[in-house]
Amino acid sequence: MNHGFVCISGIDIKTGQFIRPMIQYPGRSGIKKEFLFDNSKLVLRPLVNIELDFLKADPKSDFHTEDWFIDPTVKPKLVSIPAEEEKMGILDRHLDKSIDDALYDQSRSLIVTQPQLTPLVDVSIKEDRLHTHLTFRDLSGKLQRHLPVTDANWLGISRWLFTKHKGDKKKTADNLRYFLESTNIYLRIGMTREFKGQKWRQVSGVFSFPDWLHGHSFVDYNYDFDDHV
Repeated sequence: MNHGFVCISGIDIKTGQFIRPMIQYPGRSGIKKEFLFDNSKLVLRPLVNIELDFLKADPKSDFHTEDWFIDPTVKPKLVSIPAEEEKMGILDRHLDKSIDDALYDQSRSLIVTQPQLTPLVDVSIKEDRLHTHLTFRDLSGKLQRHLPVTDANWLGISRWLFTKHKGDKKKTADNLRYFLESTNIYLRIGMTREFKGQKWRQVSGVFSFPDWLHGHSFVDYNYDFDDHV
């Protein structure tokens, strides 16, 4: 997100409900990127068990029902790192075959889905920013065309590959798709806040088994959320 803010979400292990933690800052709510760290150590990673101090729910109408305010003075605590089988089980329990059906009544803004095949990856430059999009069919067979990817790890690695391939967009896209081939892919789909009069679908999480990240994160690729990605 802009101005040093990020968006995070999780699943309450007691209720099984999606939660989007937020902090009330002067003038706006959200999560600043510094909150992802304990000192310089990255704590908030994909599919780890984290403890936060939740204060109150702040559900919105039209999709964004998952918002919760948290205590900004209490740092996130890493409780445990589930095994790969457990991580996949969590995603399977929350899997929606049809993105359209899951979002139809606008009662939630976060879902987990799977593509039928390895998604097509598109890399482009627009207004001096690197953009990546995925096109795929969900398990219902519906084509999901050109969804932007906002996953921080994906963005960090995309920028690193784009630099490695000296600005070659096709090689960057092919390399990203190569990471996902021969893996079991899950995607977290999120709805944006209103932008240009509409709320948009985006891919806010990319997970695969075996892990396409190989234990790495955006930190390893010097991505600090302020780059033109």
